[in-house]
Amino acid sequence: ALGLATPTAILVGTGRGAQLGVLIKDPQVLESVSGIDTVVLDKTGTVTTGAMSVGDVAVEPGEDADVVLARAAAVESASEHPVAAAVVAEARARGLAVAPVADFVNEPGTGVRGVVDGLAVRVERASDDDGRTSVAVSWDGHRRGVIRMADAVKPTSAQAIAELKAMGITPVLLTGDNRAVAARVAAEVGIAPSDVIAGVLPSEKADAIAKLQAQGRRVAMVGDGVNDSVALATADIGMAMGTGTDAAIEAGDITLVRGDLR
Repeated sequence: ALGLATPTAILVGTGRGAQLGVLIKDPQVLESVSGIDTVVLDKTGTVTTGAMSVGDVAVEPGEDADVVLARAAAVESASEHPVAAAVVAEARARGLAVAPVADFVNEPGTGVRGVVDGLAVRVERASDDDGRTSVAVSWDGHRRGVIRMADAVKPTSAQAIAELKAMGITPVLLTGDNRAVAARVAAEVGIAPSDVIAGVLPSEKADAIAKLQAQGRRVAMVGDGVNDSVALATADIGMAMGTGTDAAIEAGDITLVRGDLR
């Protein structure tokens, strides 16, 4: 009976987890997860839907919005980022031709660049204080316009975060977006302003986790993107959204199949 007790408990625990859409990679997780006191949540695709859409295209004097959008879409067509998908989708919805891009370069956490119609086009993260994600489009060294995005919060995120707080667990929002964007999302789901870490490059996400651990916290990280992989591996427990990338799922200890934080 004693010999069977532990494997039976593990079998029941992992089986019940699977029924609930929680896949546990290593049974040891069942033992260590109970000590977690802080849950770090990636924003895009985890707290929010990640299905971004273009709100508006603001152009500099003398520029054409369709040209700015089309050239941005041409560069972004080589990227898999949610912002890129939104820009390309908007260009196609407007019936714009998306030209091929050459010499494409992805600069993680900053933006993308490439040659379109013989011009060196850059699309990069823009500072915007209206609480929306924005990218600046430039070529020939001059900014031509700003594309502003909308990214809706998942309808279940606020409930999940309320439940975490009721359990005595501190939710922390971690994002590469600027503070205004992060503050809007945090306010919507009930995360305290002091528990928001914004403007973080993908390479710095693991450092943010390590800093929390250095404060004596036991940290779980929840993320969905390639740029969350190192942070998921650094955390005491890594939880990957099943709706995210294979790299994140591989790096996590637990996979949340349904993409629902609850």
